Amino acid sequence: MSFKLSSILVLCLLLSKTVNAQANAPTKKAKLEIKPMVCMVKSMGQICEMTISVDWSIQKPQNVCLFKNDTSLQCWQNTQKAKTNISISISEDMIFSLRNEKMHVLANQKVKINAAVSRKYRRKLKSDWSFF
Repeated sequence: MSFKLSSILVLCLLLSKTVNAQANAPTKKAKLEIKPMVCMVKSMGQICEMTISVDWSIQKPQNVCLFKNDTSLQCWQNTQKAKTNISISISEDMIFSLRNEKMHVLANQKVKINAAVSRKYRRKLKSDWSFF
């Protein structure tokens, strides 16, 4: 009898922990989607100029701004979602973030730069010396 009672108590404790963990689990409050996520340049160090498509949404309307690192690109007043195109110039990987008026980051996304010709991994096709 005590085995059944103890197993029921353990089961109740496990279920209460599971329900409590699900109640305390963070919900996705903001969504930020930037396309394209990769910019191609001929070689590393070059400036990449492109137009990105920005699509974001949050749960409640508020004042938010889109930042490129610490530089404000565009702001919206009392808005819950928006979709826009923005021209940017970057020379290295950049993190774009959606922040509220208290400067809390609601969401962020990284835009990477890839080079068509990478010096780092390129090998020589012929040797420096030759008999011919």
